[in-house]
Amino acid sequence: MSTPHFQSLLGLMLLLISLCASAADTLSADQARRDATILATTLRALHPALDKYRSQAEVDASFARFQTRAGAARNAAAMYLAATELAASVRCGHTWTNVLNQQGAIQQRLLEAADKLPLTMRLVDGRWLVIGSAVAGIAAGDELLTVDGYSSAEVVALTWPYLRADGSSDGKRLRQLSHDRPDYSMMDIVWPLLSPPVDGVYRLTVRTGAGATRAIDAAATTLRARAAALQAQGIQPPDEKWQLRIDGDLAVMTLPTFALYRSTFDWRQFFADSFAELRQRQVSRLVIDIRNNEGGDGNIGLELLTWLVKSPITDVSDQSVTMYERVPYKLARYLDTWDFGFFDRTGQVDQITEGPQAGRWRFRPKAQQAHTVTPRPNRYTGKVWLLIGPENSSATFSLAQLAKRSGAATLVGQPTGGNLRGLNGGQLAWVTLPHSGVAVDIPLLATSYSADTPDAAITPDVLVLRSFARQAAGRDEEMDAVRQLAR
Repeated sequence: MSTPHFQSLLGLMLLLISLCASAADTLSADQARRDATILATTLRALHPALDKYRSQAEVDASFARFQTRAGAARNAAAMYLAATELAASVRCGHTWTNVLNQQGAIQQRLLEAADKLPLTMRLVDGRWLVIGSAVAGIAAGDELLTVDGYSSAEVVALTWPYLRADGSSDGKRLRQLSHDRPDYSMMDIVWPLLSPPVDGVYRLTVRTGAGATRAIDAAATTLRARAAALQAQGIQPPDEKWQLRIDGDLAVMTLPTFALYRSTFDWRQFFADSFAELRQRQVSRLVIDIRNNEGGDGNIGLELLTWLVKSPITDVSDQSVTMYERVPYKLARYLDTWDFGFFDRTGQVDQITEGPQAGRWRFRPKAQQAHTVTPRPNRYTGKVWLLIGPENSSATFSLAQLAKRSGAATLVGQPTGGNLRGLNGGQLAWVTLPHSGVAVDIPLLATSYSADTPDAAITPDVLVLRSFARQAAGRDEEMDAVRQLAR
């Protein structure tokens, strides 16, 4: 016999299936208005930090612009751009149109269309460095000067409203335009919608490594075809495998991701084995590289710190601010998540009466959670450098913050993503708009903060400003800085 709980879950699954099936590429005026209303209503009702970095007037202006733009959308791509701009305007790294959650025609357009540039790039000091090419006449190390007449600065300006980050962490926004990162580049997702190739061709201007400038008409391609062409040249996508390399008295521990949900990888054993090997081989200098690691499981960073800290350090997390006690059914039917218990906080919330978040609710189970990191008796006693950068915006932001506060490592690189006002997340849902299939991730909890908490990221102890020339020459500038410090 089916239970009421099972029946409700089955009904929700059937609704989501019908939503996905109804998501089409073309939209009528009525469908566009309905989708726009659903997204605006859901964000205002559920997002706990719309005003963390903006005034209420700025929030209202962003929503008004969205309602106008989305209401005029006549296809899923136009709705996606409008929703992406609205999500980015919240200035929250966890509020975004996650590509993998899109449904129907828009997901196919984003991931399968033959409208991608036939090369991969890295944005360095405002310039495009080619790191892989599937088109004759362009090679790694070249500089891409223009795309269909747009300079790198103009491309950045056009894509800027669609790039996500917490508060003032602009390095994180710029980072999303490059291809040498574990997530999709916005040059593959947003740019083809803003400036699609003309007749399937991108008109490019490049400067070669020898200094010559040439114009090239390059056929647009798919993500899959470009990846295959690059792999045939030996160019592999970013590797998420954890590694420990030892070169004499210097070891490098590379941790590309903490997103190990459902993974069979035993990261605790990796740390135990690695630090045992460092101790056995008497390696006195260690570099921990998290530059490409956005985040994931926060427990991984806490476990790592037990091997590094000299004395106990307590981290107090208060990611407890919420907008609701119970999600209204009229909104819940458009939502999906991995735990539907997130939608009912009955009897577990208290009204917030003071501070910037007055009027909202505090979810007691997540309030003032203290975690004490205690050093291990066999902790690592050598010198430690932590390589950081703008990709660090979730669990790795927290790791960088604690490593700096405890003195467990010297931070080398660029300012992180994330923000000292605390991250929004912990519990997430995504709203799927029934007519367009566009989906937006919404954090359901926010970290509490005070009015004097700065809008800032974590600044490294040793700042490394990357150079286009050194990057083109293949230099690892952060490692070069560490070697200089070690000397």
